Amino acid sequence: MKLETWEKNLYAVWVSQFLALMGANLVFPFIPFFVADLGIESKSDAALWSGILATATGAMLFISSPLWGSLSDRFGRKNMLLRAYAGATVTITAQAVVQNVWQLLILRGLQGAFVGTIPAATALIAGGTPQKRMAYALGLVQMAVFTSQTIGPVVGGVMASALGYRTTFAVGGLFYVVSFVVCLVFVKEEFRRPEPHERASYIQNLRAVMNVPAMLLLITVMFLVSSAAVFVRPVVPLVVAGFTDSSVATKSGFVFAAVALPSAVAAVVSGRFAVRTGYRNALVVATLGAGLAYIPVAIANSLLPMMLLMALVGIFSGAMIPMVNALIGAAAPEGKHGSAFGLVGSAQALSFAVAPLLGGITAKQLGIHAGFPIIGTMLVVVAGLVWLTVREPAALLRDEAIAEQAPSPSR
Repeated sequence: MKLETWEKNLYAVWVSQFLALMGANLVFPFIPFFVADLGIESKSDAALWSGILATATGAMLFISSPLWGSLSDRFGRKNMLLRAYAGATVTITAQAVVQNVWQLLILRGLQGAFVGTIPAATALIAGGTPQKRMAYALGLVQMAVFTSQTIGPVVGGVMASALGYRTTFAVGGLFYVVSFVVCLVFVKEEFRRPEPHERASYIQNLRAVMNVPAMLLLITVMFLVSSAAVFVRPVVPLVVAGFTDSSVATKSGFVFAAVALPSAVAAVVSGRFAVRTGYRNALVVATLGAGLAYIPVAIANSLLPMMLLMALVGIFSGAMIPMVNALIGAAAPEGKHGSAFGLVGSAQALSFAVAPLLGGITAKQLGIHAGFPIIGTMLVVVAGLVWLTVREPAALLRDEAIAEQAPSPSR
């Protein structure tokens, strides 16, 4: 069976993204301990610095994503993905040789400014995939995100224990080198650079995207659904600790895996559901289901019910981001996918920076279980908002009509 160009690109990008995000996720488990090794001895200060480092990365990603997205519409999305891999290789590898926490802060900020592989990969795939296969393709890209987030921290923790923190940073950079090579060799983008009279400025590109009636709403929905998971993430270990006195970290890892693994499967499988029901309807089902599954987590009285409910959350959550991405990809003006997904990357970066802080404040003020019904109710409201205000993009409706009118091979 001969693969079409878009399929070859999709699978090559999947491999490169999985490896790249593995490299990024290797270092998350030990950042607070690495900070302590750099001279921040107090546990509370190390925790504070870990938060500052995460905020620096997210803030710079929030600022830079729209710029890189706009440039990808001018110079090619493959080139921007290669740029992101190269930037990550340099900034992550350099973190292996820092001598103090200020140097680490600068490099984590530069990492946010020059990386952003997820929006770059999403724009590349969205720009070259047939509309009727959009949900499947973007779901597969999202699957790479979920699986790397599940496996990467485990491998990174083992590697840090065996080889040390600095070596693990260097290995993380090596993962990005391999990703760069895979993308360079196997991705074939059919991109025509705009002629001088066709080129638009950064502001003009963003304006063209935001002039699409549904775009602001869809980007807002992306911010909200991206916020859902990270809002409750800081309190999960605390909730688990209420069920057990031993191996809290390990059992918390099981809870996170219970969300991530079903999400990875749902990210791909949901594409078939969306083709039959419509992308808007699939997003409504996903957000409503996730919201209703989150609410009873607050009253789970042992680890097993919590894991089962979080697995149910994962099934629905895995479909949310691919569905929003598919709707955005279909609604984006021709030749502006980079700008559109640059704004999406900005919204996601903002959610990663803001939502955990809000979740922590909520837990402090209302209790560690309060975040689950709050975020569940928010997702139910989002489902209603999408149902009432979002319409299936015309490009998707055209593809569905063509598919229905096309004669079957047996005729």
